[in-house]
Amino acid sequence: MAVDFTLAKVRAQANFGDLAPHLPDDWAVWGSDETGWPAAPGDPATHLAGWRARTAALGNFHAVLGFCAGAALAGALAGPDRRLVLFDPVDVDARTIAGHYAAAVRRMGAEPGAEPGADADDLAERYAVVARKTLGEQGVPDSIAADLCARVAANLRYLAMGRAAGLGGLAPDLVVLSRDHELPPVLQGRPQLRLDVPQENLLADPAAARAAVGA
Repeated sequence: MAVDFTLAKVRAQANFGDLAPHLPDDWAVWGSDETGWPAAPGDPATHLAGWRARTAALGNFHAVLGFCAGAALAGALAGPDRRLVLFDPVDVDARTIAGHYAAAVRRMGAEPGAEPGADADDLAERYAVVARKTLGEQGVPDSIAADLCARVAANLRYLAMGRAAGLGGLAPDLVVLSRDHELPPVLQGRPQLRLDVPQENLLADPAAARAAVGA
């Protein structure tokens, strides 16, 4: 099982779909579920509990992989009996969520005005106000604006779930780092492997797939 924000297809960045072809033949069964991210407002811990229950019904799996902000979510699924491998893990905090919100607003040509501690649902609402106004003035159909707002809201709630899960207490079997990624202090001392590739190419590197399966 691999955890990443699959709705972010516009990123010029390799994802677990790029890692899959490099897995051993008996591992190369691949499917994705893009409907699991929280679409509605709510408490992140409640979203996380529902998400864990949903993924528990997917069947047996032997390893859990997590990328970037998905690292803590991968850890929430792994348990003691599954191999846990984290790729460029990020310890999500309020600043991480606020930073994603600010970047999304600035892409609309506006300046963010939210308090640093605002929760994901509040930030999603604030973004929707800015986006609908800006896109409406540009003549963009409301259906497209609604889709964009939904993606940003899902991303913010995904990050909030990652914050609720946290990296603290995780004992990954391996942490795989790209060339310049800094290891979160909470994971200091865990086994690690640094690959000489930029982050955008990390999951496409065959060595990342070998690390995933312990080869």
